[in-house]
Amino acid sequence: MFLYFTIESMAEVLHKSQMTIKTSLAALEKQDLIIRKRQGAGHPNRIYVKFPEKAFCQTDNILSVRQTENCPADRQDSFPETDRKLSGNKKERNKNDLSKRESQEKRSPYGKFQNVFLSEKELEEVRQSVSDWQEYIERLSGYMASTGKHYQNHAATIINWARQDNPPSRQSIYESEEYETL
Repeated sequence: MFLYFTIESMAEVLHKSQMTIKTSLAALEKQDLIIRKRQGAGHPNRIYVKFPEKAFCQTDNILSVRQTENCPADRQDSFPETDRKLSGNKKERNKNDLSKRESQEKRSPYGKFQNVFLSEKELEEVRQSVSDWQEYIERLSGYMASTGKHYQNHAATIINWARQDNPPSRQSIYESEEYETL
């Protein structure tokens, strides 16, 4: 079993600074009381809580190794399943929403770097909205590859860029009465 806890949320819950939390986690890790597994950029670490062997009394000898690993040392009930994973930060929630959306629609990679993902519906929308849509796909692909930026919706980004580059022309109507001058 493991816990998801970002440094920020841990500091907020414990009313401590982020630096204190980082120092404390490092000390717990050094004492071999926890193991932190990185999940990647923007994701909270998995924190595995370990129990030292000397924390268990002789009465625990009848428990199997598996049972003692999951048994709290102070004999309190463990956290309910709902409390184990705290709601993450905004970036984390957006990534979860993005992954849910991606699982619903099949997206294909486009562009030179194969990093612009569009569903068939989105691709058709881009084709209809942007006259030189292939150039914009290449532009977005190159930009994302060179800067490392990510966008929630590639189709919306392409359409937005095209609108910014080619604003709709306003034709002013100049009308005047016979006696007025322009």
